[in-house]
Formats: sequence, C-alpha cells, structure tokens
Amino acid sequence: MRRYPALLLCLLSAVVGAAEPATPAPRTTPEGLVVKEGVETRIACDHNGGYSKYSGVYHYRVVLPKGYHGDATKSWPAIFVASPGGNASMGNMADWIKKHGYIAILLDESKNGPWDPSVGNFLAAHQDAMKRFRIGPGRKVCTGFSGGARASSIFVSIGDNFGGVILQGAGTGILDNGLRGLAGVQIPAVVVTMGKKDSNRGEIKQLQATQGDRLQVFEFEGGHQWAPKDVIEKALDHVDAKLPK
Repeated sequence: MRRYPALLLCLLSAVVGAAEPATPAPRTTPEGLVVKEGVETRIACDHNGGYSKYSGVYHYRVVLPKGYHGDATKSWPAIFVASPGGNASMGNMADWIKKHGYIAILLDESKNGPWDPSVGNFLAAHQDAMKRFRIGPGRKVCTGFSGGARASSIFVSIGDNFGGVILQGAGTGILDNGLRGLAGVQIPAVVVTMGKKDSNRGEIKQLQATQGDRLQVFEFEGGHQWAPKDVIEKALDHVDAKLPK
C-alpha cells in the first residue's frame, strides 16, 4: 500500500475544504431562536418597513421575564430602553423590571449623534420584537436618559400603541424633518425624572405646557443623571398603573 506523508494529506484536505462553498452566516437572528428566560440575549434585526432610509441590520438585547415560556397564550408588558452612549442596560430599573414581569428590550445602536442610527435601531427592534415575543396591546413603555430620553419621546411618537414614556434628565427631541417627540401623540402616561441641579430642569415647564395633566414629575437631589433606584421605581409604578392589564 502506498503511503502519503502526513503533511501532504493535510494540504490535500485544506484544498478540498477550500473548494467547498461556505454556508453564509444568517444576516439576522432566525425567528425560531428560543430565547432563555432571565438571560440577556443579543438579537440582530433588519427594519424593512416604510422608512427605507433606515434600512439595515441593527441590534438589541432582550431579557425575558421568569415564566414567559410557561404559558404560550399569555401576553406580557415590555420596556424599551435607550442610552445616550449606546448599548443600553436595565441599570437601576433591573429589579423592578424582573419583579413586574416586563420584557426588557435594550437598544444597541441608539445613542447621541445623528438621528438615523437611533431611529433605525428602534424601528428594527420594535418590528422584530412585536413579531418574536408576546407583547400585550398598549403594554409598551419607553425610557432613556438625556439623549436617550429625547430619543424615547420620538420612539413613542413613531411607534404604535405605547402606553407610557419616562424621560430621564431631558425633555423631548426633534428630528431633522421637524417632527417633535410627543407632538400630537396621546399616550396615557408621560413622566419626567429630573435632578434638582440638572441643567435641563427648565425643560419641565415646556413639558407641562404641552402635556398638561398627564405629565407626572419626579424630582430628586442630584444633577444630570439616570434617576436613582427609588425614584425610577416610583416612576415605573406610576406608568404601570396606567397600562391595560
């Protein structure tokens, strides 16, 4: 029997392997992916709706509440979170979100800067999450800090059927096309949390002028920052009480 040197066999294997076409990795996360409860899972998604300028692949991380997979007929509330630096987290809201059984949707590309990536990230994540998870009608909340708060005011204006928004450390945002957050949008609960030393504190008056009685303000000792745990939990309690059950 003729024998071939081991090196030659390795080279032949490499050539044969290179000739076989590689299976391309999926562009977005398959809809059939089973997401574990309580584990932060990153989802890749693509907005393909009516806003073609925002098309592309975006990402969000989701944390499903305990018991989500126990009843396939039950719907759940959801909270979308945006951060001025991108890669949003639950932060001071984590305990409350888990205790109250919310689906947490944490936006990755949404951050301070040009509006297009932030809006695209929200549109793609919202579209994907509504297909992928059992989110109850009118049981969606959006929140963020500073630029994330301004973005949140836009998100609930272009997204459908939101029940509340919590603006932390800032008021509303305005898109390049002139669309101002919350303008003409009648959502049940509008909340602002603001440090008493925050340079944006003057924006509370602007919100009061446009939102009227549905605006709830939670102030705290501090500056420009995410709301402390006790404050954001009170704000979340207020919004949660306004949502359909």
